[in-house]
Amino acid sequence: MTYRTRFLAVWGLWVVAVTAVLFFGIRAFRDRLPDPIASHWGFSGAPDDSTPVAVFLIFVSVGWLVLGSAVAGYAARGWRRRRTRAAAGAILTAGAVFMIGLAALTVWSNLDVAEWRQARSMNWQMIPVLLIAALAGRLGWFAYHRGPDEAAQDAAEGPELALKPGQRAVWLASVSSRALSAGGWLLLLVAAATAVFQPWPIVLAPLLAGAACLALSSARVQIDERGVRVAFGPQRWPARLIPLAKIDGVRVETRRPLEVGGWGYRVLPSSTAIMLRGGECLVLRLTSGRDFYISVDHAERGAELVNALITERSAL
Repeated sequence: MTYRTRFLAVWGLWVVAVTAVLFFGIRAFRDRLPDPIASHWGFSGAPDDSTPVAVFLIFVSVGWLVLGSAVAGYAARGWRRRRTRAAAGAILTAGAVFMIGLAALTVWSNLDVAEWRQARSMNWQMIPVLLIAALAGRLGWFAYHRGPDEAAQDAAEGPELALKPGQRAVWLASVSSRALSAGGWLLLLVAAATAVFQPWPIVLAPLLAGAACLALSSARVQIDERGVRVAFGPQRWPARLIPLAKIDGVRVETRRPLEVGGWGYRVLPSSTAIMLRGGECLVLRLTSGRDFYISVDHAERGAELVNALITERSAL
């Protein structure tokens, strides 16, 4: 069995096992629950909304199955990178603990009551669930942040980069921000916890903020004859293309985020920056006189290719 097969088998079994725990765990208490059950609690802790037991059962088990499968599928595509496997481990372990804890609290609150309005109050009970979920996510990160890192070799690893006439080359690299990623998942957990006690309009703020943080927590840089393209997140959107005709030259510098305006997408009077972490950066000198900073791994190889493409273009 290859390493990839073992990796996929473990995650497949984990997703199915947690789904089974949620589904059969709730069904085991079906005869001791009212129908409908309390499914939402107000700020005071009193139940203020309900849902049929069957709907709650489907929502929890199928919701986890869809989420778990999506995360495992994303990790399967990037299984060669240890960081991707570790992130998937953190998300799936924390998500499983959170979903099981939420389901258990809901069942406990409705257990042996005549109707949903008599359900036990819930307020501080979600705090231990969130803390345990965070701890489980950390353990999941450590558990899968090991093994071989088999990232594909960069096409331009030679000591010199020389393009033959008519030859085309593409350079790809990526960068990610642990702080933005962790902040995004934390905001989503806050949104999930808030949904138990507050109406949806209040939930939207942390939900949208968390989704935005996750969408912008990683970026991929692609360099080819068109220019330099930076695409954010696994969805590869939003993206920014700097055409080759607008680039005078490229160099590599080491920068800290505060030196170029901070983290994220920053625009200053004399420069623009896409900074997800401090360290090595591509610095594009634009024809307008501005500098464009892009934090990315192995920046020197990308700089060599851009300069080679500029030289080739100038010779035409």
